[in-house]
Amino acid sequence: MRSVRLARALVLLLGTTALMGTSAVATAAPPTPAPTSTEAGPGLRVSSAAVAKALDCSSDLTSATRDPVLLTPAFSTDAQSYSWNYLRQLPAVGVPTCSLNLPDHGFGDLQISAEYVVAAVRRISRLSHRKVALIGHQHGALNNRWALTFWPDLADLVSDYISMATPQIGGAEPYWACSLTACPAAVRQISVGSAYLNALNGRPLPKGPGYTSIGSQFDWLMQPQPLANTLVGGTSITLQNICPFWPIEHFTILGDNLTYELVIDALTHTGAAKPNRLAPGVCTRRWMMPGVLTIPSVAGEVLPSAVGAAAEALRRAPATATLREPRLRAYALPE
Repeated sequence: MRSVRLARALVLLLGTTALMGTSAVATAAPPTPAPTSTEAGPGLRVSSAAVAKALDCSSDLTSATRDPVLLTPAFSTDAQSYSWNYLRQLPAVGVPTCSLNLPDHGFGDLQISAEYVVAAVRRISRLSHRKVALIGHQHGALNNRWALTFWPDLADLVSDYISMATPQIGGAEPYWACSLTACPAAVRQISVGSAYLNALNGRPLPKGPGYTSIGSQFDWLMQPQPLANTLVGGTSITLQNICPFWPIEHFTILGDNLTYELVIDALTHTGAAKPNRLAPGVCTRRWMMPGVLTIPSVAGEVLPSAVGAAAEALRRAPATATLREPRLRAYALPE
């Protein structure tokens, strides 16, 4: 058992990204009222110039007729995580789409990463005159949740929170990784029992957005499942409860068709995704999202994205390694 945990821990420290995206027809999203909140919460330490550099949006943002999406990655760039799946597919079905490429590629203090989300949501909402749907993989979604929790104005600017393979209560494998050696700040923060997660889970989900947490029983990197994926106060969905033995794990969830159809269901309805709204035959329709398993996609996007993320992890993980979890900011201390 210890050797298995060690192997998982080593994979986590390498930060390799997903290797494997569906077809669901995106109907018109229900209208959402124009956001009216004024900025509130802790002052941001990240500069507007840094946020502008990190944020990339499709050209239809300012003319959006449906809520735009903000994609947040984990240990990778936005392109490595999403260029071959959601950054391609969402615009194709008419969803204005933005993504964040964090300067530290997700290895540093997640409290700083969340500030980029706060500034990005405010900017996207202001430019589109719409609410924003947040979609994140692994701790990219924790950044989104931290932003919603500690900046009170954000809940009124967000229509949906959707997470994929996210350790909502923490992962055992990150804990073991950090017990073996120095590790990046973010790995310590997503470990079960971290001060970061205790602060986050000690507060209720802000009212307003629909909350959907999607995970896999076969997520070997974030254990135990389905407990690690459980979002208290939201809707937690395990893929294998819809399609038994569905062959999707921590990384392939990024290109998974069943996950994509749940995402589209959440985006096109008020509130969280509901599996019973999916069209019949979802378990036999297809495995991956449209275009993911084509030869040009695998050769030109999927494999280069995985190799690039792994190489970047080998460079950044040692540079961001620490023996202690970053201290909680004053605003996140126990009330």
